[in-house]
Amino acid sequence: MSSHSSSHSESQYPADMWVLPNAQRMSWDVGGKTRSIPSLYKLVLIATGVLAVLGVVGFFMRLSADGFSANGHGPWGYYASAFAYVFLITGAAPLVSVAFRITKSHWRRSISRIAELFAVVGVLNVILYIPLIFILPSINNPNFGAGVHGELVIRRTIWMEVPFGAPHLWNFLGLLALAVTSLAILWMSATPDMAEARSSATGLRKLKYNLLSGHWYGTGRQWNRQKANLAILGALYFMTLIFVQFLIVSDYAMSLIAGWKDSILPPLYTVTGFQSALSLILIIAFVMRRWGGYREYIGISPFWAASKIQLGLTLLWTYHLFAFFITFWYGRLEVEQNLLRYLLFESYGPIFWANLLFIFFIPFFILMWNPIRKSDWGPALAGVSILVGSLLFHIRMFVGAFNAGDIYDLGLSSVPPAVFPDIWDVFMVIGIIGLAAFLYLVAAKVIPILSIWEVKEGALYQSKRRLFHGEYMVLAKPE
Repeated sequence: MSSHSSSHSESQYPADMWVLPNAQRMSWDVGGKTRSIPSLYKLVLIATGVLAVLGVVGFFMRLSADGFSANGHGPWGYYASAFAYVFLITGAAPLVSVAFRITKSHWRRSISRIAELFAVVGVLNVILYIPLIFILPSINNPNFGAGVHGELVIRRTIWMEVPFGAPHLWNFLGLLALAVTSLAILWMSATPDMAEARSSATGLRKLKYNLLSGHWYGTGRQWNRQKANLAILGALYFMTLIFVQFLIVSDYAMSLIAGWKDSILPPLYTVTGFQSALSLILIIAFVMRRWGGYREYIGISPFWAASKIQLGLTLLWTYHLFAFFITFWYGRLEVEQNLLRYLLFESYGPIFWANLLFIFFIPFFILMWNPIRKSDWGPALAGVSILVGSLLFHIRMFVGAFNAGDIYDLGLSSVPPAVFPDIWDVFMVIGIIGLAAFLYLVAAKVIPILSIWEVKEGALYQSKRRLFHGEYMVLAKPE
């Protein structure tokens, strides 16, 4: 076992940059927090539940007014944008745990379970996608034979030769695979905690823990197997996630604007997901630390380390936006100029500038200051701005795509006006977000939101020691 040390100075770092939790009382304490439902928690549950109900009302009112029609997909633009927003963030969130576990980042231990719990929303993403199956227009031009021929027979999509089931079957199977894989990661990671909790649980909770962790006894072989399984599942999840994100943004944004051919949009969408997911996880960690009673388990170090990645993703997002813009700007084709005017400068110009403000300028000027990065509120505040900017990004892209006119034309020949939400659109957007939050809050009371075994393991590898006038964190490396 080797070790390294990092200096700690009270003038340079906050006193609680690193925490040394009491491993013996952690299980009892976190278990109690998981079982209890404080008044504020109940209030948030009720609020998100009400939002979910409003979303259901908005959905059925939109359905009764416009129905499911491939030729009339425009009214469902805000539903598609809300689905894509929730899918992008909650789908990318488990990858935060996977990536930093693979890189053996010690600081990620206290936020791993926060990321993994988003697996429960993966099931919601599969359900929310079903209406979009009936809304997406056919790839084949319905006017074929009535003077339509040549390039106008089909609209441009990523599906060459249109294989069986494309695009609906492959999109649905991709979302289903993500949901199953993320749930497997969550179960594999949470099994040791549930096995420990079953000895003190009673009633239905004890039955649940026995069913989910009855095979676990903490042998060396089981720990080795768990580590290998998490690595394999994580790799599969990463590959599947990137592919499904590519499918969703291509089928429900790019292919619905005639003549839009762009290799930058899919990676821009993926970077937006990573940036938004990490931001949401830091916001949840901040709430847990400040008001949830987890201060002794979540120090400043997760925020400090993750904020550097958050800043990097913010700059990477801007790079991809510039690459998207400059390609079309220099192309100077009519369809490219119309697309820039439509999504960036004219129709959705105000939303674009607000998007740029919230997703780049505000978080950049927050995170560029090292003292702010070395706090819990700084990265969380930047995260709130990024989530707002991400929502504006989805409205601009997906609502714009759903209302761009004739999708079977050769190119976008004019600049359509922007489409703003009515009351049912607002209900659907806040309802979908509220339902996702409600499911997450419920899951956090079933499975501990803090990965007890990982934090305990980390406590065994670290200690504070004083040398001369400095205090040092000594961190052991088991591998």
